[in-house]
Order: sequence, then structure tokens, then C-alpha cells
Amino acid sequence: MADFPPWADLTDAVVREIANRLPCVYDRVHLAGVCRPWREHLERLPPLLPPPKLPYLILPLAEQLAFSCVLSDGATHPFFVPEWIRLACYFGSYDGGWAFVSTAHPRAQGYRDYFLTNLHQTPNTFVLPVWIQLDREEPVLRPRQKRLRPRDPLFINAATLSSDPFMDGCVVAGFVNNCAPVPGHHRQKIAFWRIDDKVVIGCFFMEDACWDAVDVVRHNGAFHFLTNGQHIVVGNPGFDDEANAPPQVQWEYRCFSSQGRGYDGQHVVARYLVESSGELLMVVRCSPRPGESTSAFKVFRMAQPEEDDDGDGDAPLLDGRTMLFVRDPCSRSDGDVVRYIWRELPSLEGRMLFVGRGCSRSYNTDQYPGFEGGVYFFDHRIPGQGGGAPALYPCRDCGKWTGKPALQVELCFPEQDPSNYSSQVWLLNG
Repeated sequence: MADFPPWADLTDAVVREIANRLPCVYDRVHLAGVCRPWREHLERLPPLLPPPKLPYLILPLAEQLAFSCVLSDGATHPFFVPEWIRLACYFGSYDGGWAFVSTAHPRAQGYRDYFLTNLHQTPNTFVLPVWIQLDREEPVLRPRQKRLRPRDPLFINAATLSSDPFMDGCVVAGFVNNCAPVPGHHRQKIAFWRIDDKVVIGCFFMEDACWDAVDVVRHNGAFHFLTNGQHIVVGNPGFDDEANAPPQVQWEYRCFSSQGRGYDGQHVVARYLVESSGELLMVVRCSPRPGESTSAFKVFRMAQPEEDDDGDGDAPLLDGRTMLFVRDPCSRSDGDVVRYIWRELPSLEGRMLFVGRGCSRSYNTDQYPGFEGGVYFFDHRIPGQGGGAPALYPCRDCGKWTGKPALQVELCFPEQDPSNYSSQVWLLNG
């Protein structure tokens, strides 16, 4: 009979308690493999009900893709994907293991092919549009024109979904360009298309650049776009079967005052929109100076002003202007302007916030024994920003912020070298 160490002879209750403190599914598999008595203990117990899976951080390593698991102290696990997306560029994700990826077009220099693929089941892949039609009508070939060019190449900067892509009526929303993105140039435009559309028909923008989109989230049955001026544009698109017809969008404009909202003289790196327990939060990422690592976050809750609030006088007036379709005005049935304010939260109140463009999520710490509230973030800078080589994604400004005075930012993810094919991104398992 095999000899087992003394700690192998534990009661079912003790083994169960150990398992409860290992929310990572990989760690639980390793627990069962420690020794035969523990494995037998676990087999006798009712199945464990794990808490909702937290996002994994995808690490675009040179040798192979890997992911880092928050639930196992940032441990790195190998991640195997088909060769055709091994060096893909990730620009977003969605619940259930879906990832937005782009690959270099084999026959067109500088152009990209776009896909929505399930990293848990890669045969489940949708081909996304690579063209955008910017005019309401197909242009007519004029004399001396050698060829008709009704469409422009599409560059998707970030995107999210209205639902699981296999559900009827799934819509993609994102902010896009019709030319290659260059930091500080080429304004972001809002676009909607159905999951099986081959071409994006038109895009939307405001005349004032403070309304340019910087993040998007699905909330209360509509897409909410956070803007450069910290306002929100709510869009609810509808589609018909007419060929080359743009979506009919019901808009609402939420204007926010900037009074009482400061960042202690720090540089704003990025802003994110997060849904948390039915509320909308704006998470602001800061650094001491441009190009330096993240040093702090501020979290605000969207609220309507109370009667005694007088801080909305500097909110912008739209003066009857509405969202534009390319170069022509949209229908005049656009939504009303609604006044809101951002109220700073004094604490995270037990929230674990995972932030990223189009893929931010919120979780409650009471479901994860031993964990505390914090903001988890990754490096989504593109080549040419932040001091990296022109062709490299830096992939080094990632970690966790807790708000504690003693240690503002914790480097909880493994270090990696800059990547030549993608930035980091969350893999959403929920």
C-alpha cells in the first residue's frame, strides 16, 4: 500500500474549504492531482459551484499566445489557437470567449481582414466587413473615370455586440475610420452593422470633436458611447431590408458638466465606460505625464443633477445640431438632450473593475474570498506610442490599482517583451 504524507489524511470539509479558496479552474484541477486521497475526497463531495469566471489577460508573446489568470495570482497558462490567428491583432472581446481580431490582408499591403472568433471554440468564427460605403447612394461612374470606387477600406478601432453573435438580430457597434488610424489624427466615427453584413453602410459623427467616441458599452438595451468630452451618446439602431440603406438610429445626447471633476493635475491616459450593478461608471486612467506609466484611477457614477446642483452651466449646448451621417444630416427625429453629472465615488465599494475599450466588466469581491476591490488594466497602446519601437506594441503598462496610499499600482501580471503583432486584451469568459 502506498504511503501518503500526513497532510493527505484530511477530512472532506477541510479539502472542500481548500477548493473553495481556489476559484481558478486550472488550480482546482491541480488540487485534485496532489494525491489520491484528495482526489477521492473531491469525488465524494457535491460539485463545486465556482463564482463567475474573471477575465483572463491575453499575452501576445513571441513564441506563442498565453494568458494570465487573476484568480491564480497572475500565473501564466499556455493558450493554443489555430495558426491563422496565432499572430492576429486583438482589438476587443465579448462574453463567452469571443474576440475581435484582425489579420494582414494577403494581397493588399496595409489592409486588414477582420473576424469575430471564439477562442474556446475557434471553428465558431464570423467574417466581419472590410469595406465601408460612405455615400447614401452608389456613385455613378463619371466620364474619364477608369473605375468605380463606391467603397473605402474600413479600419475598426474598437467594437462590441448587442448579444451573443448566434442570436437573431445581433448588431455590432464600434468606432471606426475609413483610413489607417494615426494617434491624434483622423476623428473616430460611430458605425453599426449586423453580424452577417458584408459592408458597413455609413458612419456617424458630430461636428464638435468633443463628441468623438472613445469607448462603447451595451447598457439597458442600447449602445452607450463615451465621448472625448466625457459626454455620452446613446444609439439604438434599427435595420430594414433595403439595399445600401444605413441603419435608422434613435439617438439620445447626455451632456455632462465638467465642474467639480478634476484629476489632481495628472495626465488623462484613457477613459472607459463600465456597467456595474445596473449603473454606468466612468473610469478615468491617469499618469503623471504623457508617455509615463499609469499611476492612478478615478471612478465616477452617472447621475441626474438634483435641484440644488448648479454645476451644469458649462455643459455644451447642441443648438439643434444632431448626429451627422457622413456628410448629410440624420433624420430630425433624433433624441432630446438630457443633462447629467458625474459623481466621484469615494471608494470602489467592493468592485473589481476590468477596463478596456469595448470590453470593460465589473465583478463583486464578495464572490471571491480573499480578493479586494481594484481596477485591473492592460496596455492597449498601439505602435508608435509610449516610447516603444515604431512597429511594436509596448505591452508593459498593465496591473491593478487599489487606491491604497501605500501602493497605488500593483504589477500583478507577468512582464513581457513588446509584441510585434498585438496589444494585450481581456478574454471574457462569462
